[in-house]
Amino acid sequence: MPTAVVTGGSTGIGAATVKALAKRGYDVAFTYLRSEKEAESVVKEASGYGVRILSARADASSWDQMRAFADEVCRIFGKVDALVANAGGLPQRRTLEESDLDYWKALIDLNLTSAYIATKLFVPMMERGVVVYVSSVAAYTGGGRGAFAYAAAKAGLLGLTRALAKELGPRGIRVVTVLPGLIDTPFHNKANTGDIETWARNMVYMKRVGRPEEVAEVIAFLVSEGASYINGAFIDVNGGWYG
Repeated sequence: MPTAVVTGGSTGIGAATVKALAKRGYDVAFTYLRSEKEAESVVKEASGYGVRILSARADASSWDQMRAFADEVCRIFGKVDALVANAGGLPQRRTLEESDLDYWKALIDLNLTSAYIATKLFVPMMERGVVVYVSSVAAYTGGGRGAFAYAAAKAGLLGLTRALAKELGPRGIRVVTVLPGLIDTPFHNKANTGDIETWARNMVYMKRVGRPEEVAEVIAFLVSEGASYINGAFIDVNGGWYG
């Protein structure tokens, strides 16, 4: 049975991805940071597909915590076939003028370093496999007010994707990135995005906000054999909104 790892898997796109992969027969191990009740709900629902589900509290930007999680995944599952580096966010908006170095480092660690850590720890468990990074339309647009550090980190994932697709492709490991647009997740509450429904009606070609499941279905395809020749690609899931 194939095994997948998802970082930030208790809510939003991560939770939808855990369920989508479990539905397709993957054993799934996922991390969460604060949303313990939500993680328990995800475990319960995903386990209903007859697969093994492991959840663990771990800060995706902490090498030590993620190393402990990786050791547990290796002990229980022995291998990894797919990694979805989804953990990230914008816990506080600050402009360049309002920012300081600690703020910059925190946003880069949360959204970019976390992907490096997961890749570094889990790729060695792959004989063949797929790495999926969850970036953002902000990588193209620069994001809204006070999102410059977030946008920079998400753009960094695009460079990481192309570089590692080149490096890992000969080993049979594909690396791809999805770039969600305006998706109905807890991200927007934490980031104080505002009225996303009105924004979607005015800015998104399809005139609506996206659902986490719509991103998760794309991720599930990308890790499947149906996407076996897709490597180094950036896949937009944004309803036709490019800022």
